[in-house]
Amino acid sequence: MKFGEFRKYISKIDRVSICNKDTLSYKNFMFISEVPDSFDDMYLYGIGRIDSEFRADQAPDVAVKQGIDLGSEEGKTEIVYAPCIEIMLSEEPREFE
Repeated sequence: MKFGEFRKYISKIDRVSICNKDTLSYKNFMFISEVPDSFDDMYLYGIGRIDSEFRADQAPDVAVKQGIDLGSEEGKTEIVYAPCIEIMLSEEPREFE
């Protein structure tokens, strides 16, 4: 299944991490709506939950628990680990046995 077909089933309110299985590089997004269409032709390899890096202002729930001052510019840009949906994509379709 290609990611473009699967995209509509992902929560619209959760943070998302897109991981490229072939390179293990990843990009994090606040919402699925921010994920560029350039990923749509890649194949879905897997999906799960992970904690990944986000700016504190992208994960205020986590930042507040850690005592980060979101009222300051320094606090807003501090990096925190926040839960998100990880979607692993590949250029090649996944082979099932």
